[in-house]
Amino acid sequence: MNPEDNMIQVRGAYKSYDPKRPVLRGLDMSVQRGSIYAFLGPSGCGKTTLLKCIVGRNILDGGNIFVGVQDRSRIGYMPQEIALVEEITIGETMCYYGWMYNLRGDELEERKRDLFSLLDIPPETRKVKDLSGGQQRRISLCLSLLHIPELMILDEPTVGTDPVLSNRIWQCFVEMSAVRKKTIIVTTHYIEEARQSNRVGMMREGIILGEGDADSMMAEYHCNTLEEVFIKLCYKQDTEEAKNESQVSKNVVKTSSKPVPLSKGKSFSLNNLISYLLKSLFYLKYSPLGWFLLIFLPISVCVAFEYSMGREPYGLKLGIINDELELGKMECTQFSNITCFPASCAYISVLEKKLVMVPYSNINSALRDAKKNYIWGFLHISGNYSASFFQRIMENRRAEENILEQSEITIRMDMSNQLIGSLIKRDIIYSYFEYLDKLYSDCKWPVKYAKIPIQIKGTIYGSININVGEFTVTGLLLLLEYFLPVTYILAFVHEKRAGILERSLISGMSILELLTGHSIVTMVMFIFQTFSAMVILYLIYGHVFVGSIGLALALIFLVGAGGLSFGLTVALLFDNETAASFFILGSFIPTSILSGIQLYIR
Repeated sequence: MNPEDNMIQVRGAYKSYDPKRPVLRGLDMSVQRGSIYAFLGPSGCGKTTLLKCIVGRNILDGGNIFVGVQDRSRIGYMPQEIALVEEITIGETMCYYGWMYNLRGDELEERKRDLFSLLDIPPETRKVKDLSGGQQRRISLCLSLLHIPELMILDEPTVGTDPVLSNRIWQCFVEMSAVRKKTIIVTTHYIEEARQSNRVGMMREGIILGEGDADSMMAEYHCNTLEEVFIKLCYKQDTEEAKNESQVSKNVVKTSSKPVPLSKGKSFSLNNLISYLLKSLFYLKYSPLGWFLLIFLPISVCVAFEYSMGREPYGLKLGIINDELELGKMECTQFSNITCFPASCAYISVLEKKLVMVPYSNINSALRDAKKNYIWGFLHISGNYSASFFQRIMENRRAEENILEQSEITIRMDMSNQLIGSLIKRDIIYSYFEYLDKLYSDCKWPVKYAKIPIQIKGTIYGSININVGEFTVTGLLLLLEYFLPVTYILAFVHEKRAGILERSLISGMSILELLTGHSIVTMVMFIFQTFSAMVILYLIYGHVFVGSIGLALALIFLVGAGGLSFGLTVALLFDNETAASFFILGSFIPTSILSGIQLYIR
């Protein structure tokens, strides 16, 4: 036979994931154009691995493969797994692959009518996940036949079908091969149905035990069924196994070329990109999780932030021990002029605007409550504070040591919470400056001598009166924009695990088209969620936005692009959604701290 008459020719194929247990061991195989080739063999013998090598998704470690088509879109591939998007309907599934195969409108409807009738497909409005296993496999077979490819590679196409439907499917194969000159490779567990093929290949433990038409093989080995032929070939293999294996293992020729290279014009196709976008739209339409991520998640995070960290803490309690009031026997309201005397009352009146002041009669009781977390600290004002403070101002450097001591306000703080402690210290210091201004204006005390020799002018960015919400909202926004695109990758990981991505790639879609489609979907969702978050934070809750909005949006976009890149890296590393989710959650804290974003929230 002329080699050019072969659609597929495999010579010396060797593939191993474990050097001690090769999957393919010097396999030779030929498939004639316009014929049906039936692959027979038990599970794990290497059939699926060989088929993936033929379509270019796996690369041989040794040997070579010739395939008579140069474009994967001319191959109809049905994988062993279902490999369907279960959340969408049958009609939407056909539309997805129809765009990929450049089938639309009346042409697509005609193909659907023929195949739906042949394969007894349920109504196209039903979702794939609501179908039985056998119905799902028929949908999978329908997709592989949809574009009438030159080469069809079908992995267990009749599993789960009744004998009548199985016979109809095989009659369709025979008609496509004999009349339309299509080449079909079929793997099957049902040995006797393979008698309808033009050529049978019996495979076991990585090699072809025998090839030929069914009748000739049965006559050669004096058997009545193909099953008996297979058993005889297995016995024969067992007697020669050690010799063949050692010979094959020592003569492996490395290869790095893919057997089915894509033509340069097919590296990016608008049809393929549109098909991916349509599939994503269909999936989102039926996905509660997708809508949750799109709408509710950023809104709920922003609202939760506002009622936890986004607002200035209020009701903070601070103890006060004012010995000027005769150890708690008197109150500030009993004095007619609390600004000048007792001057401590003026300071307390200013503090009460910002903190809840809790009076104590002695230091021990205040310290006990502070240790029990009833108050955040306490102030102690000596009994001769006003007079000593006035004398300290007037005498300045000449004031005696006891005068300096009695004119001081001592503070003890609980700093277990750095944020709360810093806010209270801020209020104590700024209230003291306000208190000095009050003494100067009302009592004409020359308080400039009591002020520290530092003058705080207007700020370059921000405000002197730091608001916790304004300080932390930027960090929240950046964290949200970074990790939202990361979470979208879980759907990508699911498609990878279910074989949907593999099937799309074999059907003619390129990696570039997949990444472009995913990036577009992610960016659309990202833009919507960014808009939602900024409306909630800056318009509804009134956070201050100062600076160039264009520059801010550009920086947010770059942060989102970084999250998208990180998500794609996760998709490459993991084949399971649970493992990917744990990795994303585990990376949250170290990523935010190492990037510096966490500094916004401290």
